[in-house]
Amino acid sequence: MNATRAQRRHVHGHLARAQLQRADGRYDEAERELRTALRLARSTAGPASPEVAEAASALGILLESLGRPPEAEGVLRLAVDIYERLYGPDDSCLARPLNALGAVRQRRGDLSEAERLYLRVIGIITSTPT
Repeated sequence: MNATRAQRRHVHGHLARAQLQRADGRYDEAERELRTALRLARSTAGPASPEVAEAASALGILLESLGRPPEAEGVLRLAVDIYERLYGPDDSCLARPLNALGAVRQRRGDLSEAERLYLRVIGIITSTPT
């Protein structure tokens, strides 16, 4: 199912509000906006859409920064899976969720996986495959 422009704007409105709330330190409100954006994107754009990936990425990054790695990992993996399917394994949109996923793995003590993910991010942002 394709999201209409109005539906995309609605999802992006939630994402924008969350970004402002996060910048103001209103993390609970930002999390609610991001969960709403993810739910809305899934229902309007479909489960494997760019909108779902963007909302999942933003939510996962927030959860990781709040020190909630178990919650962050699932939504970050969702974002990475969708981005890889849509754009390939080396697309620049993967850098942020992969970096956050590296931080999650680091927090959980899996340093070799964290290193692998960080090296992948470096490869993506420097345009050299890893």
